[in-house]
Amino acid sequence: MTSTGGTGHIHPLVPLAAEIQAAGHEVAWATTTDSCPMIERYGFRAVPAGISGQRRRELWAAQAPPNFLELPVRERRPVFMRAMFGDICTAVMRDDLVGVVDQFRPDVIIHDLLEFAAAPVGSARGIPHVTLAFGAALSPILLAVATEMVAQVWADSGLVPSPDAGLYDHLYLHPLPPGFGRSLSAPTVRSIRPMHFDGAVVGDAPAWTADFGSDRPGVYITFGTEMAQLAPWAAMLEAAGSVDADVVVTLGSQVEPSSLGAIPGNVRVERYVPQTHMLDRAAVVVSHAGSGTLFAAAARGIPQLCVPIAADQWDNSDALVATGAGLILEPGERSAEAILKAMSRLIEGHAHAQAARTLAEGFAALPHPRDHVATIEALV
Repeated sequence: MTSTGGTGHIHPLVPLAAEIQAAGHEVAWATTTDSCPMIERYGFRAVPAGISGQRRRELWAAQAPPNFLELPVRERRPVFMRAMFGDICTAVMRDDLVGVVDQFRPDVIIHDLLEFAAAPVGSARGIPHVTLAFGAALSPILLAVATEMVAQVWADSGLVPSPDAGLYDHLYLHPLPPGFGRSLSAPTVRSIRPMHFDGAVVGDAPAWTADFGSDRPGVYITFGTEMAQLAPWAAMLEAAGSVDADVVVTLGSQVEPSSLGAIPGNVRVERYVPQTHMLDRAAVVVSHAGSGTLFAAAARGIPQLCVPIAADQWDNSDALVATGAGLILEPGERSAEAILKAMSRLIEGHAHAQAARTLAEGFAALPHPRDHVATIEALV
């Protein structure tokens, strides 16, 4: 297994890795040094490779185009992706993976959607590789950017650059049901059910969660591990305090609870709670529409309010809204009044609830990760 660092890229791979290991295969996982303890905690052998998330952010800050924030929000992703997942880290990851692969000698390499070094390293050694996507397929524009940004890495490996960054070479596991988001027609694409994983242990829910959403609807608000400091917290809390619901807000490590000011009586603020404990009880989820949160909530049939900030969150939001299972608030629509109105619509909206249940049925129909162990074995 190879992945970039961070929970958003690691957690989607864990269920498949666990099934492969349970089938008797040996798994080694190459990722950034700061993420290796997480890998080991989940029961896998971890091998350091690539640049840490903090270092990538520092390098991005030093070389980000001066007009980046002036671009329309939906035009920023190609620029950001090229730097953060291409120019800054792919060559370094390739150099590290060469040593890892030559020592471990794997029969198959499985990598996340934005870890672009595995494909040329494996291809140069005749090792089949599998792309396990954590979200929607890259758009034609993003695929063109990815292909161009890693072309030199392929050439440096003695290969003709792949026409699609190598993503569809042998097997591409797509975690979305038909009709949700961009469709894929490549012959190597197979569907896989995204199994929500957040490291939670059954039975370890905090005692207070038992009352969440028991007497009135529960609203879960999160902006993940990376985007919380960019969230519209003042308007969000004002709206949350006015809705007739139990509200739980998780801030992550980058936002100080003391910076939020007075907390409404119906709102509970926590640094972190495993999402499993919230999603099992929530009537509505409000988030940045990161893939982990959005797909986990969609698979449970929960209506969602999307407040996207960056990366793939706009694609995720558009796909969800198109199904009728959620609403989106654009940057100019994030006042307390607008947030309250959207929350109330989702709490009271039978049409949104029905669309969310239908979408959940689509997720449940996808093949389980264990069903793909034989698919991957067949590549050898």
